Amino acid sequence: MIKYLCFLFLVLLTACTGVIETLPIADADRYKIQEIAAVKHGGPMDLSADGHMVAWSDTGLNLFMVETHQRRRLLDTTPDAICWSPDGKMLVAVVPQDGDSHLYVFSQAGQSVYDEKIPGRVSRLQWLEHGSLTAGILDHTTYKFGTHIVAHLLQWDALWRTTQIPLYETTIKPVTAVQLAGHLHETLDFDISSFGDEVLYTRLYAPPAFAATRHLVLRHLQTAVESKIADLPLIDGAGRLTSDGESALISNGVDAVRLEEMWNSERLTIWAGDSFSYAPPSGLIVVGNQLYQGGRSVLRLPPSSHAQISFGGDFLLVKWHSQLYLLSGYLVSHDNGPKIVDMEKLLKLRRLRSRGLIEPDEYHQSRERLLQ
Repeated sequence: MIKYLCFLFLVLLTACTGVIETLPIADADRYKIQEIAAVKHGGPMDLSADGHMVAWSDTGLNLFMVETHQRRRLLDTTPDAICWSPDGKMLVAVVPQDGDSHLYVFSQAGQSVYDEKIPGRVSRLQWLEHGSLTAGILDHTTYKFGTHIVAHLLQWDALWRTTQIPLYETTIKPVTAVQLAGHLHETLDFDISSFGDEVLYTRLYAPPAFAATRHLVLRHLQTAVESKIADLPLIDGAGRLTSDGESALISNGVDAVRLEEMWNSERLTIWAGDSFSYAPPSGLIVVGNQLYQGGRSVLRLPPSSHAQISFGGDFLLVKWHSQLYLLSGYLVSHDNGPKIVDMEKLLKLRRLRSRGLIEPDEYHQSRERLLQ
């Protein structure tokens, strides 16, 4: 009881003084833990793959340079989404603006590089390791009989030229639109495969005679063939493709995250937690307050903490008790398994599979022959 009262006193003292507490984890001296800043309000956060740059939002967008401890205020509006480029040289942020969105691109030093107004609300940003920047965008128009939704992906190349990829259109009932007021864009989530040929996205399904829900859908971007993977709640829950493109990590938004083989719905692993952060190159995943690799627990964070893992998996950005920390030094295996010998043949196999022109057994046998 005395220990509990002392701990409570320290928490209250910290809240009053603004001093950052030490992140309480077992064997803390084994890791490198850097205190970044106090965070007053929740919002998106991200860190560069090399762990040198941290970006987070509370009442605006902040940039922290880890080596120099310099901090810059980039925006005074809270972004809907932020994302570092894989090389850590650019930071992208999207803020809401009069029902639409405005995209801002900053250099490592926080200088403005590019900006553009985008019709519709952006739900997520993704920058592939050797590909383009992609935004998931949901636009809507309200009528007396319902709200019409248009969802699409917008991609930018190195010269900031855009390509639009339609996802779906639907009309939802007025009662559903009211239920999702202010959060309608959050129903759209997506993840593009590491090969760039498929997208896993969430599709709002709200026909007049049925309860509204979301479907997690896999689409082959060239053939446009789709397969339903799972059902999700209206807003919570998400799906991410594993680095080999064969399985998906799926959160039900409540109490479980599962690893599922998409083509036979076999559940491979289930973790307890309502959300996750995944680093495809390493296979590391944070579920709840634990870091896992290959089903093995690597690190346990304090309860009620939230962690974002860097692209390569070597760093964790941890939010705990309204404080932000950068953590590294845990053991990570970067053995990504077998390599693809002929990428063009693999992509062809994946196209054939999406159209149902090849049996699963034949696909897996042919895929194995392309591995080394």
